[in-house]
Amino acid sequence: MSVPRILFVVPGLLLGLLVPAVIAAPKSAPATDVGMVGRMFAQSVVTLHRGERLTLVNDSNVVHVIGPGINTQVISPERGVPMTGFHLMQTNAAFTTGRWMTLGTFNLTCTVHPGMNLKVVVIP
Repeated sequence: MSVPRILFVVPGLLLGLLVPAVIAAPKSAPATDVGMVGRMFAQSVVTLHRGERLTLVNDSNVVHVIGPGINTQVISPERGVPMTGFHLMQTNAAFTTGRWMTLGTFNLTCTVHPGMNLKVVVIP
């Protein structure tokens, strides 16, 4: 009798998400970057000047999946956002976006944690 592969895949995925968070202690994000506190961004709004990049740092002990959008709904590509798709961020992972060239207000969200939103305001 063969064992369904799903019985091996699901535990493997869960271990891949949970083990790094347990093994690696979170390091604090640099002051110029946006960190994460538990299931939230460390700040709700960040202001950038046109042409700047944004660095997100997962300095929490939970996994995040970040992308352009709001309230766990990724909208990609989104006009003016130099980030496409979503990015898996394990503990101590960092992601730097491309340059923000379009003036305005944009949103980033975590697809895993409802209410985890970051407003990005781009000014001249």
